[in-house]
Amino acid sequence: MANKRVETGRGRKPGVVRASKKSSTSNRAFYLLIGIIAVTGIGVLTYLSTRPNAAVAAASPIDSTLPKIESQGYVMGNASAPLEVTEFGDFECPQCGRFASITEPDVRSRLVNTGTIRFRFIDFPLQMHANTWNASRAAACADEQGKFWQMHDAIFANQDRWNGEATRNPDKIFKQLGAQIGLKTDQFDQCIDTKKTQAKVQAHWEIANKRQVNATPTFIIGDKQIAAYMPYDEFKSQVDAALAKQGSPVQAPTTDTKQPAPLKKGQ
Repeated sequence: MANKRVETGRGRKPGVVRASKKSSTSNRAFYLLIGIIAVTGIGVLTYLSTRPNAAVAAASPIDSTLPKIESQGYVMGNASAPLEVTEFGDFECPQCGRFASITEPDVRSRLVNTGTIRFRFIDFPLQMHANTWNASRAAACADEQGKFWQMHDAIFANQDRWNGEATRNPDKIFKQLGAQIGLKTDQFDQCIDTKKTQAKVQAHWEIANKRQVNATPTFIIGDKQIAAYMPYDEFKSQVDAALAKQGSPVQAPTTDTKQPAPLKKGQ
């Protein structure tokens, strides 16, 4: 009879009824909380995926207030050479440094100085590198005194002295390099401090973007765009193929176009 009273509700023990209601209420609260968390999480993820990346925007080196200027990079070699090769390079890129120190000396002595090609360098500072824009501005400042290639070589030869986020003041090192290659230091240092050549570097950056360059070094040899480091033999092979395709035989140079050899590290 006692069990029957519990089942029908008449004379049911009060404690049993209260426990059942409390359990039901707790379950509802728990699932309600889970639902709120899920909805909130979806909202946060949606916001983060659609809003601009604040960190990237803050780090953007582009100064949109500067007037655009025309600049096509830096050229060495005979203007009448049958082929022009363009390198899009980042001064902080390890493979660009490898090309500058290992391959480029042969390119200069065996291809540029013989009148086989002229060589164009267009700096393309990648946003992943902390100090590359500083390097590009410094090289452009050196160009104002006619010593871009000497600065180009010095920057690459001393890449480990100024690259990376750990280097807090790369401009100090570039000023030292400028003095070592014989620049007028007051003019050069002021150019660096005022970021005078920022617009010029931005012009080069835009050229690379229009060419859809997405890696450094990238070379334009004839009708090929090659995104890779190349040892001299491979580079020469690509040059020969481009010359053959356009029907331009290699001719002896008409003038001496000898360029400065890359500086050794520390110079």
